[in-house]
Amino acid sequence: MKKIILLLLLVSTKSLFAQGDREITYGLFAGGIYSTMSNLPDVIVPKGIYEGYTLKEEGKFGGTAGIMINWKYPYAKVSIQTELSYSGQSTDLKYEDIKGLKYTMNFGYSYLNVGAQFKYYPVEGFYIGAGPYVGFNIASDNIKYSSNSQELFADSGAYFEPDANVQKVLKESLTGKNYFYGMLSAGYEFNSRLSIGARYTLGLTDALATEENGHRYSENKNKINSISLIIGYSFDFDDLANF
Repeated sequence: MKKIILLLLLVSTKSLFAQGDREITYGLFAGGIYSTMSNLPDVIVPKGIYEGYTLKEEGKFGGTAGIMINWKYPYAKVSIQTELSYSGQSTDLKYEDIKGLKYTMNFGYSYLNVGAQFKYYPVEGFYIGAGPYVGFNIASDNIKYSSNSQELFADSGAYFEPDANVQKVLKESLTGKNYFYGMLSAGYEFNSRLSIGARYTLGLTDALATEENGHRYSENKNKINSISLIIGYSFDFDDLANF
């Protein structure tokens, strides 16, 4: 019985997509992205070490751009869109304590993203979509550090590591990772081939590895979430028979 049901589902799905012409397009898209990496404070200063400080993460704006191919089946009101894109995604970690010490760590990673989304068109032009993606980190040690320690304690006799030394330790101790994420999208495709869209991504796997170190930096589940707005332009393939 299970085999019969599966066969019927396969036949009905094939029949559904066989009706009507396929519309296959390729194109470009670009836009802005706002992203954050979670749990960074717990990586740098484990809970319970000391008090009298604040340490918080702040999302940053970046850019994204890519190429796509969209297989659309108007009769079924669906399409499958595959993509390859670049995105610059950063998070600031800002520290301040009761003695006036301040520092900022910038986790400024760049990614090549590969994935696909399934899009549904409830009305002509408007779509909602969802799909799996993977981000390949191509700047895994891009951490920057700056502080006011030298100016604040220059005359106190206290020694603080120069910012360049701290930054070197951070680069050696923390490594950006490839990660998987899910995407939800919504947008509108105009007859002029222009399109606009909004996207939300939810990190599914850890995006930061803590290497062995002597500075109490600890391993955590650091996931990246983002929101982006994009604009795109598409072109028709001349020979649909090849697809």
